[in-house]
Parts: sequence; structure tokens; C-alpha cells
Amino acid sequence: MHGTTWLTWAELETTNWEETNASGTRTRASAAGIDTDWGRVWKVMRILSEIHGAENVRLVVWFH
Repeated sequence: MHGTTWLTWAELETTNWEETNASGTRTRASAAGIDTDWGRVWKVMRILSEIHGAENVRLVVWFH
């Protein structure tokens, strides 16, 4: 799989962190919540959104 995708802070703010995977055993919060390594990314995005607006802050991911 090759390509890019992105997520704005506005979209991330609406995330249901208690939603589970297909097996119902792992929540989004346990995989990528504030208490994981991803928490640092979410913190920076939140701070930037306070300055630039939630729609103007994006996390871009490139898959190779």
C-alpha cells in the first residue's frame, strides 16, 4: 500500500476514544490515546490549533 492520508485537529476532537476494534478487545484510547506515545502528538496539535484554528492543523501520514 502506498499513499498519504491526513487528519485535522477538528476531526480528531470528535474521535470516540472508547470505540473498540472488530474483536471488541482494544479501544482507540489504548492504541493511540493521550496516555500512549501518540499523546505527545495530540498535545502539540492541540496547542497549534489554539493558535491557528482546528481546521488548519493536520497530521499527514505517508505509507510506503
